[in-house]
Amino acid sequence: MRGRLKARVSPSMIWVGLAPEILSMKIFFKRLINDTTGVTAPILALSLTSLIGVLAVTLEAGYWYKSKADLQMATDMAAYAGAIELANSTNQAAIISSKLNAIENGYDFELGAITVNSPAIAGAYTSENSVEVNISQRGNQFFSSIFGANRITYNVRSVASLVKTHEACVLALNTSASGAIGITGSVNANLPNCSLAANSASSSAIELGGSSSVTAECLATVGGITGAEAHATLDCGSSGKTGAKAYDDPYADIVVPNVADYPICQTPIKTGKWDYDLGAGRYCSNMTVKGTYALDAGTYLFDGIDVKFIGSVAELIGSDVTIFLVNGATLSGINGGADIILDAPTTGDYAGLAIYSDPATQPSGTTVKLNGGSATSVEGVMYFPGQHVEFGGNTDLASSCSMLVADTVDIKGNADFEITNCESTFGLTVPTLSTVYVVE
Repeated sequence: MRGRLKARVSPSMIWVGLAPEILSMKIFFKRLINDTTGVTAPILALSLTSLIGVLAVTLEAGYWYKSKADLQMATDMAAYAGAIELANSTNQAAIISSKLNAIENGYDFELGAITVNSPAIAGAYTSENSVEVNISQRGNQFFSSIFGANRITYNVRSVASLVKTHEACVLALNTSASGAIGITGSVNANLPNCSLAANSASSSAIELGGSSSVTAECLATVGGITGAEAHATLDCGSSGKTGAKAYDDPYADIVVPNVADYPICQTPIKTGKWDYDLGAGRYCSNMTVKGTYALDAGTYLFDGIDVKFIGSVAELIGSDVTIFLVNGATLSGINGGADIILDAPTTGDYAGLAIYSDPATQPSGTTVKLNGGSATSVEGVMYFPGQHVEFGGNTDLASSCSMLVADTVDIKGNADFEITNCESTFGLTVPTLSTVYVVE
């Protein structure tokens, strides 16, 4: 046959020819399916991003928690600082102190707002001496910012309250004397709304003995107390409060009138056999009080003189009066039936001051005896910071505001002291131990 011969290829022949390749591919895929070598790498690569994200959010949440806790602490400190300021100043000064303290301790006014109220306007301490601090501040965002900025805000609040304890109507300023306050004999001292306080660190700073009886809110001293259990009835516990902080002297900064501003020495005007009227001003000559010496309202300077009381009808009487003892002036002979009946002014620079012994010109360590009769009544402060005061006889101050501040004090007779209206009537600062608590 002429022409080219053509070979005929059947399908089976093709499959037979490809069989080794197909077999090889089957083996490859089988091995691929069963081979786990290197699988963890792509799985880890795929999951690592999510893991890092979760970890970042977790860490950031911890940062937010810590930041809020820090801001809460700063808020507590701000409220506390304000309440400390409130102990010696005004509500407005307390508010300013709180804001300044907050800035010093981490509050950023560019990231939020602060509101301070004194007293608090919400909660359980709205009627107390309190300071309320509210701070709202944006938190920093890092990884979470991809979901939106300014989504984290801290809102914190704190309230601190000033708790006044152991207000003293008798205060001994001496810091080391034994018996800085001594109550002996048949004393009946009645101080139901206030305390006897001594700044002395002596182990026997306050001594009670004899047949004395004391009723008081507390006996408080830096040092120790003897005889309290046997002779005192106290609201603060049978043994009083020892190891206390020293009391501040609230009257140490009083500006005493300048003698040079009173160039003329006044003279008492006789109105009876032993009776005299006195006008306000400076007195430079000794006085012997045998009858009634009536003082007009005003300020009196007893300049280096002795005002001596003689007899049971001797009286020094005045209303809206402040007596300054300067340059060694003394009150003497106040014994038996002699009486001092004084009401301090309710307004002006010397509101609440009845008798003031100038610490700059009066001799220290001397004794002042205020052992008056039963009619003695002093409405206001008797201040003898450098002298020892012996207070007794049958003296019954019987006033709504009567305080005695001296270097040391002996109470030897009946004596009533009271501070009920000292603040409301005279605006006086009563010597007080104050404690600040963060309460909300």
